[in-house]
Amino acid sequence: MGKCANILVRLIVWACFLTGCTFGSDLENSKDLYLYHTHQRGPRSYVSKDYSSNGLLKGVESGKVFLTPNSTTIVAQIGGTAKLPCVVRKFNNGVVSWIRKNDLPPTILTVGLGTYIADDRFLVEHVRHLQNWGLVIKHVQISDAGTYECQVSLHPTTSIFIDLKVIEAIAEISGAPDLHIRAGSRLRIVCRLRHSTEPPAYVFWYHDHRMINHDPGVRVTIDRSTSILRIEDVDPSFSGNYTCYPANAIPSYVNVHVLNATDDQDHHETIRVLKPGNKGFWNNLFPGYSQFW
Repeated sequence: MGKCANILVRLIVWACFLTGCTFGSDLENSKDLYLYHTHQRGPRSYVSKDYSSNGLLKGVESGKVFLTPNSTTIVAQIGGTAKLPCVVRKFNNGVVSWIRKNDLPPTILTVGLGTYIADDRFLVEHVRHLQNWGLVIKHVQISDAGTYECQVSLHPTTSIFIDLKVIEAIAEISGAPDLHIRAGSRLRIVCRLRHSTEPPAYVFWYHDHRMINHDPGVRVTIDRSTSILRIEDVDPSFSGNYTCYPANAIPSYVNVHVLNATDDQDHHETIRVLKPGNKGFWNNLFPGYSQFW
C-alpha cells in the first residue's frame, strides 16, 4: 500500500511539472518552499536539496538556463529605482518568478508578468527579444536591501540569486561652508553628487528659504552628477545661505558673503594685520609690544 501511494505522489508531482500547475499560496509562501533536483541510483530515484556555499538553495546547472550570472550585485540609492536582471536562455519556456529571500518565510513577489504582493513598487520588466525578466523596484527603501531569487519552473526548478545593496546619495558644495566674493563679480557654486546611482530628476537651488532656479539672472545647469549655479554681477543683497537640493539625496549648503570694495579691503587688511609674521599680530595680543622693537 505504501509503495502504491509513493508511486501515485510521484505521478502527481510529474504531472504538475508538465502542466505548470501550482500547489496554492500556502505552499508558495511556506519557508519549506525548496528547489529540488533528482538523482538516479539504479531503478530508484530520490530528491535532495541543493545548497550554495552561503546556505541558500540554488538550481542545478543554472548556467544552462540563465544568461545572468549567479550572485550578481546591484546597487541602488534610496528613493531611486532598482532593476534586478534575470535573462533566461531563449529555449526555456518555464514560468519566471521573483522571491525575496530575506523574509521569513520568503515572499513571492511576482509570477510571470503579474505582481503577487500588494505593493505596486514591484513589477516585472519583460523584454521579449532579450528574454529579460527583470524585477523593477521603484522608490527604493533601506528595507529593500537583501537577496532576491529569480526562479524558473522547469524540471528541476532552477534559480539564480541577485543581491541588492541600497546606499544614500549626498550632495557636496565646493568651498563650503563659507564663500567670499567681491561685489560686481559672478557667483558660481558647484554642487556634486556622491554615491548617486542615477541622474537626479531635479536639483533645486535655494537662497535662504526661497527657490531661485527660475529667477532673472540666475542660470542653473545639471548633468548626471553635478549642478552649477551661476549669478552675474552680484551685490551684498545676494549674501546668505545657498542650498543645493537634489532629488533623492541629502542636500548641502554654503554661506555666501558678498563684499563691497571697502569691505573687501578691510577683510584683506584684517588678514594681513593678524598674520603672525606682522607686528600688528603681536600688538593685538600684547598692547605696547612695538615699543620694545
